[in-house]
Amino acid sequence: MEKFIKMENDFFEIMLPESLKKFGEDVLQYSTNKMNEFLAFFKENSYKTKIKGSFFLNHDDFLNRIKELNPKANPPSWAKGCFYGGETQILLDPENIYERLCTLAHETFHLLFQEFIYNKNNMDRIVWLDESLAGNFDGTTEEYIKSGEFLKILKRARDNKKLPIMNDLSFSKGNVKTESYNGYGLFKLVGRYLLETKTQDELLEYVKDKDKVIGDGDTILEKSIEYLSNKYGLE
Repeated sequence: MEKFIKMENDFFEIMLPESLKKFGEDVLQYSTNKMNEFLAFFKENSYKTKIKGSFFLNHDDFLNRIKELNPKANPPSWAKGCFYGGETQILLDPENIYERLCTLAHETFHLLFQEFIYNKNNMDRIVWLDESLAGNFDGTTEEYIKSGEFLKILKRARDNKKLPIMNDLSFSKGNVKTESYNGYGLFKLVGRYLLETKTQDELLEYVKDKDKVIGDGDTILEKSIEYLSNKYGLE
């Protein structure tokens, strides 16, 4: 087994194979830049603790770490990212390790959203809300837009007659990703709609309004598709 090293700064503490030290430096830099953006959005100065993450190049090491933190854990065989023991575990593709450069930042957004929005406002989790924003704040949607993948997601959603109601999406129900649709793509559409139709202050107030968010959840996907279709000139 390859030697693992620990790297850290003021915000993060990560563990990864020694051969990935350069990647670790890039992850810390990217995630730190994003952390500063997140804190500015939430109008907070700091988070309560350092955020931990571990990166692995093979599935056995990935599972062993999870079992070390939680012996009863049983992640699905397809999982490449998990959260156990207060730490994010990330399985990298050895052929494209930078594919998951944004993952730690994505999970960081979730942690901050839980702390500064759900906990402070006595709200239960609304899956589509924080997933839609995390998938945009982490920087991946911008990459999808540049590559053309975002437009493909939009076209598929526009032509799909079996789209879900966003309020109904739940990981416990197993209906986030189905044969009829991929909820992760839908999250990106909704998040982009919210970011482009609200100022930062408006969006921050919006996410604190549980009744408004739930009230919008039945129609927000339809509104997002309509707005984005008009923006990109889809007939």
